Amino acid sequence: MSFGDKILGGLRSIVLIEERVKRLDENLGALKREATSAVADHEKRLIRLETIIELHRPDGTTLRIAPPEGQ
Repeated sequence: MSFGDKILGGLRSIVLIEERVKRLDENLGALKREATSAVADHEKRLIRLETIIELHRPDGTTLRIAPPEGQ
């Protein structure tokens, strides 16, 4: 294998690695968006559960939650 062949082989490897890194970056970006969305959904559900628990206490009292100011 000549020196030129080694250089061309190295360049091909670099190009392939760069393409794989780009694909990995895209996949990680999509995963980040999905994870952020899932966390937001879980947070909304937890808030609803906390509200239900606060509203219906075991002693029979019911709490009234005022809407946020400005609404």
